Amino acid sequence: MKKTFILCFFVVLTFQFLRSQEKADSVAVNLSELQVNATRNKLYSEMGRVLTVVDKAEISRIAVQSIDQLLDYVVGLDIRQRGTNGAQADISVHGGSFDQVLVLLNGVNITDPQTGHFNLDIPLNLSDVSRVEILEGSSARVLGPNAFSGAINIVTENREKHALNAELEGGSFNYFAQSVSGSAGTDRFHTFASVSHKSSSGYMANTGFDLSSAYLQSAFNTGKVGKFNLQLAAQLKAFGANGFYSLAFPNQYENSKTFLAALDWTKRKGHLEYSTQAYWRRHHDRFELDFNKPAGWNYHLTDVTGGKATVAYLSKLGRTTLGLDLRNEHIFSNVLGTPRDSMRAPLETKGFFTRQANRLLSTGYMDQTLNLKNWYFSLGIASTYASSFGLNTFGGVDLAYAFNENVRVFADANSAVRLPTFTDLYYVGPQHIANPDLQPEHSQTIELGTKIQQPDWKLDVVGYYRLGQHVIDWVKPGATANWISENLTKVNALGTDISFEYYFHQSFIRKVALSYSYLQSDKSASNFISKYALDYLKNKVVLTVDHSIWKNLSASWKAAYLDRAGNYDANRVYGAPSIIEKFTPYVMLDGRLIWSQKKVDIFADVNNILNSAYADYGGLTQPGIGVNAGIRLKLN
Repeated sequence: MKKTFILCFFVVLTFQFLRSQEKADSVAVNLSELQVNATRNKLYSEMGRVLTVVDKAEISRIAVQSIDQLLDYVVGLDIRQRGTNGAQADISVHGGSFDQVLVLLNGVNITDPQTGHFNLDIPLNLSDVSRVEILEGSSARVLGPNAFSGAINIVTENREKHALNAELEGGSFNYFAQSVSGSAGTDRFHTFASVSHKSSSGYMANTGFDLSSAYLQSAFNTGKVGKFNLQLAAQLKAFGANGFYSLAFPNQYENSKTFLAALDWTKRKGHLEYSTQAYWRRHHDRFELDFNKPAGWNYHLTDVTGGKATVAYLSKLGRTTLGLDLRNEHIFSNVLGTPRDSMRAPLETKGFFTRQANRLLSTGYMDQTLNLKNWYFSLGIASTYASSFGLNTFGGVDLAYAFNENVRVFADANSAVRLPTFTDLYYVGPQHIANPDLQPEHSQTIELGTKIQQPDWKLDVVGYYRLGQHVIDWVKPGATANWISENLTKVNALGTDISFEYYFHQSFIRKVALSYSYLQSDKSASNFISKYALDYLKNKVVLTVDHSIWKNLSASWKAAYLDRAGNYDANRVYGAPSIIEKFTPYVMLDGRLIWSQKKVDIFADVNNILNSAYADYGGLTQPGIGVNAGIRLKLN
């Protein structure tokens, strides 16, 4: 597979190079202005990497009802759902674990230090999202630690001065959803706000959910003083978790509450750009291993407060950026952390906290970018200090060459670090024993790729190789043993992502897209049953077709083939020996029919049209065919 990819990459590169030489013997591309502004409004510069962007127009046409479902069709991503419609899901990028992905909301780090299982507790409705930016591969030197295998930025930018929208949906499994959003303001001051609610009785016993969110974003451009951006958000979530974390416990239930406040300030003066950010995120969680036995419930309260300041200088030598990031992570719990005096858990009637943990992360970084005719260079280094883990330094370099304005090739090499979560360090349960002596995991990643953009089509090709040391995983030394968290000796990943899109003109077919992801992972530590590190999506093929039907009526179809490597424990009896089974490939087909006018959209979705039997986590069966319909009113 590796040789095949290299050959294909070389052929494509050679063909485009020769084609570019036919058009012009000497191509001069001025990328300076694009490069200078590339990182100000986006997650990462697109000059030396592939940054996948799913915009609002595409979001409105896909047969999905939540952010995790939307991400499930992106090349290189593995979204492992336990429930439906955003109840609970994990993100994996390029075979990394769900704890190795950095998640941001409008550039604010909302990654949960308790566990990556909560990283998609995003206090938004899908209709609030303007775009999603996905960077696959290490980006720690720019975004900080934990951007180990990738990063995802959810953007809610709303530029309509005056708008009022309402949405109503309903469907299978007694699914019902409502949302209202609106925006008002001027060029200087603008506010966007939304409230939403959705619920379902579940696709099988104890899988129902109830989810409410509220979000407010205000932007104030003072001119001379700079621009301020305020975010306030809250989410209440409760869901049945039948077998979610262990098939032996069908009565699991989870109740969480998420609160967020963030304020950003940016200003540009001459050749200098200033940016500061302050934020607070609180996450309450009550996990019920058996909702009939309150004595065994787990209570957690995680507070994250952070501040970030950067200054960038623009000159003929490019863009020089210096930054400092402070982030304090604290948890109260009855199972995680070290012992403390008992205190009542807020917002709970029965829970008490008997443990706590705290850590302060200090990160300093420097980045230099430069355009030199057709060349683009980016070089950076960062260091993070935490008293429990000492000083960890990481960095990297991006290099790109533009043959012309439509064809670019790039190569990059980056290192990254991830600190253990509080769950990795402290969790002890009926089947799990954590290791408080865990150390940070490290990686070095090399990428080669090309981006080709033509009027009617585009092609992105990326090949990568990641070497991981001390990678954290939950493993079993034997079939009858408990799961324990350990730093594996190393876990390496080799893969490729290929994405192709073609746009038709004067045809009932509007767009056809085809993507393919391949991944091969291995570890040197032997004699273990792995829970996460070697349980990865090996092959993923996604075909998308958008077409019109008649006047305002159109349809969008997505078909996917998914082949997961690894095995899982299918035992449903607590204390019994493990029953090891392998994953089987499956095919998914979803479709949306949409009738759209200026003031109203009416849509109908059919998910899992083939009624495929599948599980993203072994033994945890996902729903069969489901039907959903809705209406969006644009009342402005």
